[in-house]
Amino acid sequence: MMVSNYPGHGLFIPYLINRTATAINGQITTFLAQHGLTLTHWRVLAFLSKQDGLNIGELGRNTMTEQSTLSRSLQLLEKKGYVTRKSCRKDTRATSVYLTAEGSKAFGEILSYVLELEERYLQGVSEQEQATLRAALQKIIANSGQEG
Repeated sequence: MMVSNYPGHGLFIPYLINRTATAINGQITTFLAQHGLTLTHWRVLAFLSKQDGLNIGELGRNTMTEQSTLSRSLQLLEKKGYVTRKSCRKDTRATSVYLTAEGSKAFGEILSYVLELEERYLQGVSEQEQATLRAALQKIIANSGQEG
Protein backbone atom coordinates (compact mmCIF):
# COMPACT_ATOMS: atom_id res chain seq x y z
CA MET A 1 0.00 0.00 0.00
CA MET A 2 1.38 3.39 -0.99
CA VAL A 3 1.17 6.16 1.60
CA SER A 4 0.35 9.34 -0.30
CA ASN A 5 1.52 11.88 2.28
CA TYR A 6 5.11 10.63 2.40
CA PRO A 7 7.18 13.52 1.02
CA GLY A 8 10.12 11.35 -0.08
CA HIS A 9 13.55 11.17 1.49
CA GLY A 10 14.63 14.57 0.20
CA LEU A 11 11.93 16.27 2.27
CA PHE A 12 11.52 13.82 5.18
CA ILE A 13 12.94 15.65 8.20
CA PRO A 14 14.06 12.60 10.23
CA TYR A 15 16.03 11.37 7.21
CA LEU A 16 17.59 14.79 6.61
CA ILE A 17 18.59 15.14 10.28
CA ASN A 18 20.09 11.64 10.31
CA ARG A 19 21.97 12.16 7.06
CA THR A 20 23.39 15.47 8.27
CA ALA A 21 24.40 14.08 11.67
CA THR A 22 25.98 11.01 10.07
CA ALA A 23 28.08 13.14 7.70
CA ILE A 24 29.25 15.54 10.39
CA ASN A 25 29.86 12.88 13.03
CA GLY A 26 31.80 10.80 10.51
CA GLN A 27 34.27 13.62 9.96
CA ILE A 28 34.52 14.39 13.67
CA THR A 29 35.03 10.68 14.45
CA THR A 30 37.91 10.47 11.97
CA PHE A 31 39.56 13.54 13.50
CA LEU A 32 39.05 12.28 17.07
CA ALA A 33 40.48 8.85 16.23
CA GLN A 34 43.76 10.54 15.33
CA HIS A 35 43.86 11.69 18.97
CA GLY A 36 42.76 8.35 20.43
CA LEU A 37 39.29 9.68 21.29
CA THR A 38 35.67 8.91 20.40
CA LEU A 39 32.51 11.00 20.08
CA THR A 40 31.61 10.05 23.65
CA HIS A 41 34.96 11.39 24.89
CA TRP A 42 34.37 14.61 22.92
CA ARG A 43 30.89 15.03 24.37
CA VAL A 44 32.21 14.56 27.91
CA LEU A 45 34.92 17.18 27.38
CA ALA A 46 32.42 19.56 25.76
CA PHE A 47 29.87 19.34 28.60
CA LEU A 48 32.52 19.64 31.30
CA SER A 49 33.99 22.70 29.56
CA LYS A 50 30.68 24.49 30.18
CA GLN A 51 29.62 22.88 33.46
CA ASP A 52 32.52 21.33 35.34
CA GLY A 53 31.83 18.95 38.19
CA LEU A 54 28.81 17.15 36.75
CA ASN A 55 27.99 13.90 38.49
CA ILE A 56 28.04 10.73 36.42
CA GLY A 57 24.24 10.57 36.11
CA GLU A 58 24.04 14.14 34.79
CA LEU A 59 26.95 13.53 32.45
CA GLY A 60 25.29 10.38 31.11
CA ARG A 61 22.00 12.18 30.45
CA ASN A 62 23.71 15.17 28.83
CA THR A 63 25.96 13.05 26.60
CA MET A 64 23.20 10.50 25.91
CA THR A 65 25.53 7.72 27.04
CA GLU A 66 24.75 4.58 29.02
CA GLN A 67 26.50 4.43 32.37
CA SER A 68 28.68 1.41 31.50
CA THR A 69 29.92 3.07 28.30
CA LEU A 70 30.43 6.35 30.14
CA SER A 71 32.47 4.62 32.88
CA ARG A 72 34.82 3.10 30.28
CA SER A 73 35.11 6.46 28.53
CA LEU A 74 35.92 8.22 31.80
CA GLN A 75 38.62 5.65 32.55
CA LEU A 76 40.38 6.48 29.29
CA LEU A 77 39.97 10.22 29.81
CA GLU A 78 41.44 9.86 33.30
CA LYS A 79 44.34 7.81 31.94
CA LYS A 80 45.05 10.58 29.42
CA GLY A 81 44.91 13.13 32.25
CA TYR A 82 41.89 14.95 30.80
CA VAL A 83 39.47 14.46 33.70
CA THR A 84 39.47 13.61 37.38
CA ARG A 85 36.71 12.01 39.42
CA LYS A 86 35.98 13.01 42.99
CA SER A 87 33.39 11.90 45.53
CA CYS A 88 30.67 14.46 46.11
CA ARG A 89 30.84 16.19 49.47
CA LYS A 90 27.07 16.00 49.98
CA ASP A 91 26.73 12.35 48.93
CA THR A 92 29.88 10.24 49.09
CA ARG A 93 28.18 7.55 46.97
CA ALA A 94 28.02 9.99 44.04
CA THR A 95 31.00 10.94 41.91
CA SER A 96 31.58 14.24 40.14
CA VAL A 97 33.79 14.62 37.09
CA TYR A 98 36.12 17.57 36.55
CA LEU A 99 38.04 18.76 33.52
CA THR A 100 41.79 19.09 34.09
CA ALA A 101 44.02 21.76 32.52
CA GLU A 102 45.23 19.11 30.04
CA GLY A 103 41.61 18.19 29.25
CA SER A 104 40.74 21.83 28.72
CA LYS A 105 43.67 22.17 26.32
CA ALA A 106 42.62 19.05 24.38
CA PHE A 107 39.04 20.33 24.24
CA GLY A 108 40.23 23.65 22.80
CA GLU A 109 42.25 21.92 20.08
CA ILE A 110 39.32 19.72 19.09
CA LEU A 111 36.89 22.62 19.31
CA SER A 112 38.89 24.58 16.73
CA TYR A 113 38.47 21.75 14.24
CA VAL A 114 34.78 21.24 15.05
CA LEU A 115 34.00 24.95 14.65
CA GLU A 116 35.80 25.01 11.29
CA LEU A 117 33.77 21.98 10.24
CA GLU A 118 30.53 23.65 11.35
CA GLU A 119 31.46 26.73 9.35
CA ARG A 120 32.06 24.60 6.24
CA TYR A 121 28.70 22.88 6.60
CA LEU A 122 26.91 26.20 7.08
CA GLN A 123 28.38 27.88 3.99
CA GLY A 124 25.60 29.69 2.16
CA VAL A 125 23.26 29.50 5.18
CA SER A 126 22.49 32.99 6.47
CA GLU A 127 22.69 33.97 10.14
CA GLN A 128 18.88 34.19 10.18
CA GLU A 129 18.54 30.71 8.67
CA GLN A 130 21.02 29.35 11.22
CA ALA A 131 19.03 30.89 14.09
CA THR A 132 15.81 29.43 12.66
CA LEU A 133 17.43 26.01 12.25
CA ARG A 134 18.74 26.01 15.84
CA ALA A 135 15.34 27.05 17.19
CA ALA A 136 13.53 24.40 15.16
CA LEU A 137 15.95 21.65 16.24
CA GLN A 138 15.59 22.69 19.89
CA LYS A 139 11.80 22.42 19.53
CA ILE A 140 12.14 18.96 17.95
CA ILE A 141 14.37 17.86 20.84
CA ALA A 142 11.85 19.23 23.35
CA ASN A 143 9.02 17.43 21.53
CA SER A 144 11.01 14.19 21.71
CA GLY A 145 10.98 14.34 25.50
CA GLN A 146 14.77 14.54 25.67
CA GLU A 147 16.52 17.40 27.39
CA GLY A 148 19.02 19.23 25.26
